Amino acid sequence: MSAAQLPKVSGEALNLTKSMELLAQAEAIVPGTTQSLMKRPEQFAYGSFPVFIDHGDGALVTDVDGNQYIDFICGLGATTLGHNHPAVVEAIRNNLDKGLIHSLPTEVELRATQALIDIIPNAEMARFFKTGADATSAAVRLARHLTKRERIITVGYNGWHDHFMYYTPGVPAVLSQYTEQVSLMAPHEKPNLIAAINKHGDQLAAVLLSMPYKHCLDTEYLNEVKAACHAVGALFVLDEVVTGFRLALGGAQEFYGVDADFVCLSKGIAAGMPLSAIAGPKKYLERLSDLQVSTTFGGEMLSLEVCYEVINVYRNTNYFEHVTKLGQRLREGVNAKAEALGVALRVCGYDAIPFFAFAPDMPTHARLMEALLGTLAKRGVILRRDVNFLTSAHTIEQIDFTIEAVAQGLQELLDRGIIESTNGKEQVAG
Repeated sequence: MSAAQLPKVSGEALNLTKSMELLAQAEAIVPGTTQSLMKRPEQFAYGSFPVFIDHGDGALVTDVDGNQYIDFICGLGATTLGHNHPAVVEAIRNNLDKGLIHSLPTEVELRATQALIDIIPNAEMARFFKTGADATSAAVRLARHLTKRERIITVGYNGWHDHFMYYTPGVPAVLSQYTEQVSLMAPHEKPNLIAAINKHGDQLAAVLLSMPYKHCLDTEYLNEVKAACHAVGALFVLDEVVTGFRLALGGAQEFYGVDADFVCLSKGIAAGMPLSAIAGPKKYLERLSDLQVSTTFGGEMLSLEVCYEVINVYRNTNYFEHVTKLGQRLREGVNAKAEALGVALRVCGYDAIPFFAFAPDMPTHARLMEALLGTLAKRGVILRRDVNFLTSAHTIEQIDFTIEAVAQGLQELLDRGIIESTNGKEQVAG
């Protein structure tokens, strides 16, 4: 492996001068400083973590101050093939002169749709949008239309639109009557979803389920949820915005052998280009034509060209085996180092979507992960506080580099008294 594939680091405090200058500008003109809540500085380690990225290549990114990092944030999970992947770059370059969007449909809409339904279990039709929230909102409207009911149950984060974030400022209070959010963050919460389905009974249009990332569900449970939905006449919808194109070629449906009524997809669908979709059987999806579900940019050509090419990459390479193998190595390596130190940190969940868990209560977890993220950034690794991502561009050497960085970062936090050891060890074995 060439040295260029590992970050150049000093281990000293980062120079973040330009990042902080740009942040000051952003605070003056951009509400929330950036376009996504999950990219705000307070989501990471303010003052010891980069704020602005300049460019990326493969699994490495460089911030505006010239610091390099192995990237496990990966565009919040969108860049499944890493940064600057040839399939993405060439699809854009080879089709740019055709235009971006036209006044009538284009052939690539059909080609990309067919490629998608060829790999998604039970999909016979699909419609494209731009963001995950577009797709999940279309799914909610379709479910309400099909069932002639209004209430929904949501699991996990399904987007920022009113029917999902009914408890936030600016949303009419009446919407809380139509949505119930059920947590599946811990295994002991699993019965709560079945109980909620039975409680709402003939008022329920659909359950929209995004897989929890801290622990893995199982086929038996998902079939139980589906059966409970169908028993009351509701639809079982999988939000695969994150799990799609990560767990298996056909997503969680293929991974678990479970058939949803329809699914929502985004992020990896075009490896970072803005695209999302809803896909499923014709008997359901054809009813979208009854609805005012329409978007100008759903037919934007470059994203669709990239989608088509990226699906070919997924189908014709060892992508899924690769990210799973790397995730397993990361999980086993970090957990062994943390255990040797007597530190509570553990990597858990799906290997392709590693979840870093420090403590069961969120305030303690957030505080400790913020400290760890700061120590890792100066060692050339950037992580999120919880869910992270592997890509086709990550290598075994980068995973091993990261495991050692985590071990060194934990040792630093022990030395500084920020975390405590349960076994009194002062050095990392190996």
